[in-house]
Amino acid sequence: MQANRFYRLGEWVYRFRIAIIVVWVVAVLGCVPFLADVISPFQSTGFVADGSKSDLADQFITKKLGYGHNQFLLLYHSDKLKATDSRFQKKISYSLSDLGDFPIEHEIILPKDNDKQISKDKHTAYVVILFKSKKAMSHELIDQFQKIIKTPKHMTVQMGGEPLFVEHINEQTQRDLFKADLIAVPVTIITLLLIFGTVVASIVPLCLGGGCALLILTILFGLGHVFTLSIFTLNIALLLGLCLSLDYSLFVIYRFRDELTILNKDSLQHSEQPPTIVESVAKTMATAGKAVFFSGVAVFISLSALLFFPINILFSIGVGGLVAVFVAVSAAITLLPALLGVLGYHINAWAVRKIKAQSNDPNIVDTQSAWYHVAYTVVKRPILFSLSTLFFLFFLGYTVLNVKIGISDFHVLPDHSDNQQFFDTYKENFNEQELNPIQIIVTSHGQILSKKNINKLYDLVQNIEEKRLVKEVNSIVSFDSKLKKAQYQAIYQMKEQDREKSIQLLLNRTTRYHFTVIDVVSKYPPDSTETQKLIKQLQNMEPGSGLTMELTGIPVINADVLNCIHQILPYALLWIIILTYLILMVLLKSLFLPLKAIFMNILSLCASYGVLVYVFQEGHFHEFLHFETQGMLDVSLIIIIFCALFGFSMDYEVFLLTRIHEAYNTTHDNEKSIVFGIVKSSRIITSAALIVIFLCGSFMVADVLMVKEFGLGIAVAIFVDAFMIRTLLVPATMTLMKQWNWYLPGWIKRCLL
Repeated sequence: MQANRFYRLGEWVYRFRIAIIVVWVVAVLGCVPFLADVISPFQSTGFVADGSKSDLADQFITKKLGYGHNQFLLLYHSDKLKATDSRFQKKISYSLSDLGDFPIEHEIILPKDNDKQISKDKHTAYVVILFKSKKAMSHELIDQFQKIIKTPKHMTVQMGGEPLFVEHINEQTQRDLFKADLIAVPVTIITLLLIFGTVVASIVPLCLGGGCALLILTILFGLGHVFTLSIFTLNIALLLGLCLSLDYSLFVIYRFRDELTILNKDSLQHSEQPPTIVESVAKTMATAGKAVFFSGVAVFISLSALLFFPINILFSIGVGGLVAVFVAVSAAITLLPALLGVLGYHINAWAVRKIKAQSNDPNIVDTQSAWYHVAYTVVKRPILFSLSTLFFLFFLGYTVLNVKIGISDFHVLPDHSDNQQFFDTYKENFNEQELNPIQIIVTSHGQILSKKNINKLYDLVQNIEEKRLVKEVNSIVSFDSKLKKAQYQAIYQMKEQDREKSIQLLLNRTTRYHFTVIDVVSKYPPDSTETQKLIKQLQNMEPGSGLTMELTGIPVINADVLNCIHQILPYALLWIIILTYLILMVLLKSLFLPLKAIFMNILSLCASYGVLVYVFQEGHFHEFLHFETQGMLDVSLIIIIFCALFGFSMDYEVFLLTRIHEAYNTTHDNEKSIVFGIVKSSRIITSAALIVIFLCGSFMVADVLMVKEFGLGIAVAIFVDAFMIRTLLVPATMTLMKQWNWYLPGWIKRCLL
């Protein structure tokens, strides 16, 4: 063991322990000034395929028209007045009277200029405000805008729009983190006290987790100014970082205390002195430290697969996850052993229960342990436990066969949020699909408003309107159904100053010299089969000679996201599976155990997905969990959970199998090494899993639906992985495989030496 690189790393860390601690403390303290603005760079939802045709078309519109996505809708409602009443209109004018002082140029579209902005009962109307800014509006500007809008007497005003949606997500994220901390921190402290039995040993993982959290947030704050990162990045990266840092802390501290209180035959017979602190640190790093490193590499590889996808939310969470893993592993193999080196035997100070001496001799097993009885029972009845556990896992996961994949929308926020209430009011009074039109950019070589091109545009719009899946078409040649082709041609041959103001405003919003934008409203939701069919029909249309068409808008962007994921997913899966297999083969020196580990990870994932389908797609317990079902699971969430859990599950697999491998190298007895590994590992694995389950479970109180889903998905999979797979299925299958567990062809062994 002394020749082990990780043993030497442990000796090096012990030698420079004070300097290492100082460097980490300075780094953590340096993060504090950035915390107040840590959310500010995250301004995108991330549901876009970067570089796709729809994304490029969307960027084209933003660049040429200058509005970007800075569009706000204000809903005005009066129980007594009608929107056609002059008093209603005066109240709207009063509400908007201070907008002239707003620092960004803008355009206001009033209900009196567009009858479609007035509800059928005429008691509700909305105003559209377009800000001429290509950049996302800052928190300060959004706050200023909200304060400028006045609420007239005897009227209600509700605000909506993408900038407000992003702002609400960010605000809700901060509240969710605070609520989750209120639950997770005390539960984690109590769990750690029960695991370690001493106050000092319980405090160290919390300090490490807190320091890692600050570093993760600050690094992502910096990266947020370099890359466009999704607003969902912080929550998920922070959860990953906390879970990993606590997991790694538990495994390392448990092994360190094991080395300090070691009790074996030799020390009993020769009355040897207790092991020195440097020996304990070095041996801990040679065993648990090595396992942490390889586990971290496995998690890193799994999360790196997210970078394969040119989908902003996947890329963002991939970046966040890699940062979380890097910080957690770095702290676990440098800062943590340095702290343990300083604390030494004081790691057991302030005990709340008696610390039992442990043995690392596989021939000495605590037969009174509950884990011994579990392990012994399983290895004696491997077929029974294999089949019963598989049956239970298939039962949990069978609903995954009914999974429906889609992309999240405004329903990710809770019913009580201002954002959701705005959309509910809009949906009651207007066509919800108008908020997500298919946008067609029609481009010409010459002037788009020429008589010849207006003729072609008019015919194109007429053809689109005839399609049965189309609800309405909004364009410069369809704003008035009473006008004919010749009349539109006459309007656009007029000089600019001779046209009606409303027509000129329409041109300013939709048209430039070479192109115009047509909005097509589907009768069905953006991700529906019908809307996807309509997109294909539009893509196959011929606009006429001299004209070209490009499609964008939420429905098209979503379709491109799903197509992109469908194309890249097989390569990402191969990347994860092949590299994970190779890492485990190098670590465990086995040909078949890595295959078994991958298969069991897939079982955990199926169980997790099955529960997510049952709860979030089908809506069971939605009243208890406070969410509105979307009738599908977000495709990004499916991939994120796959990558995260594939790495997480490897934690427990690596720690269990490395302990069994240690015992097998000594005894060469398959069953004895399995029982020893379970007895030595299962208590700490299940304890670590409980903390992760509590941490993830605390995110169930989150009001952002994707965070709630992620928390439940991880919690279920970790429960299944730690309590069912590692405790029952792994020992049962390893018993059945016998000596084949550790089979490795000679030529591969020679390559690994």
